[in-house]
Amino acid sequence: SFADLAEKLMPSVVNISTTQTVKTTTNQFPFQFPPGSPFGEMFKDFERPTERKASSLGSGFVIDEDGIVITNNHVVANAEDILVRVGEKEYEAKVIGTDPYMDIAVIKMKTSDKFKPVSFGDSSKARVGDWVVAIGNPFGLGGTVTSGIISARNRQIGLTRYEDFIQTDASINQGNSGGALLDSKGRLVGINTAIISQTGASIGIGLAIPVNMVRKVLTDFVKAGSIRRGFLGVELTESENLDGAMVGKVVPQSAADIAGFQAGDVIIKVGKTVVSSVNQSRLAISQTEPGTKLPIVIRRGNDEITLDVTLDLLGNSTELLIPGITLRSLSSSIRSEFGVPSSVRGLVVSRSTGEEKTFKKGVVIVEINGVQVSSIEEVNKE
Repeated sequence: SFADLAEKLMPSVVNISTTQTVKTTTNQFPFQFPPGSPFGEMFKDFERPTERKASSLGSGFVIDEDGIVITNNHVVANAEDILVRVGEKEYEAKVIGTDPYMDIAVIKMKTSDKFKPVSFGDSSKARVGDWVVAIGNPFGLGGTVTSGIISARNRQIGLTRYEDFIQTDASINQGNSGGALLDSKGRLVGINTAIISQTGASIGIGLAIPVNMVRKVLTDFVKAGSIRRGFLGVELTESENLDGAMVGKVVPQSAADIAGFQAGDVIIKVGKTVVSSVNQSRLAISQTEPGTKLPIVIRRGNDEITLDVTLDLLGNSTELLIPGITLRSLSSSIRSEFGVPSSVRGLVVSRSTGEEKTFKKGVVIVEINGVQVSSIEEVNKE
């Protein structure tokens, strides 16, 4: 029976509810103008803006007795209010760090109460066929326990930039996002994140972020206050009929450029990790601390060559969320992604909502209130 295990773990798994304001416009006419009609633009001012409160439910788990909780980023993204329920008690919470590239968020309950944290396991030792238990808040019902096995490892479905999902047949439904996937000894092995389903309900294909990837994010938050990922400076494509990741383009003045990478090189080993795909290469590089001297083995023609690379910092790991847009500092990777010349200083808009007409994605803000800005800290001052 999993009864003893469930009884021990339930106090560590929490229910999360969030609210946010959604703005829409209401047409005052009993008809719609056809797309492209000049009348639509003429009568646009007659549309009535409306606001409504939207709520969502998710799960999380306690990792520190002071009330620090891990969940999925999509559970708390754009939330104005966050409530965390532990047993019969509810606490307000605030976001203290997010990693949208891996869909992880760290929040903290606003209380001096003490809580029971989960124990971390080692996801690298999790094997296909191992028993696992999922605990979360499906459909807002409250703490719910399901069991199953690990069905597969190293799954990628294109949901986030960095993926290495554990697949499980333990039932995971809507509201389970951010909940805990635990081994038979009650140790955390993953964060329940997504399901593959044609109906929206569990059909036995659940996906969890491995705890070892979560551990790296937590360490970065504690040590640096932000995510620190290694950046090589290449565009990678899958190599036809060859194991590895092919270099399609080398970013000028990047770590790869300095180390001697060329277009057409195929990466087959990063450090001690043998890689056979773009995703594996990207993961191995991103999990390495910036500034690390990393040996990367490439295949160039018929030769295997080892290039020693001192990795850059991906994206400067800094971003600022303000109403309607997300700003990011201009690192070499961000410049490459948005095509910003090296001579330009400022902050690039990396995300823009449909309601934000002026600051579209890719726009670079160089000055605020007459003061030139090039970092998130400078923007916060202004």
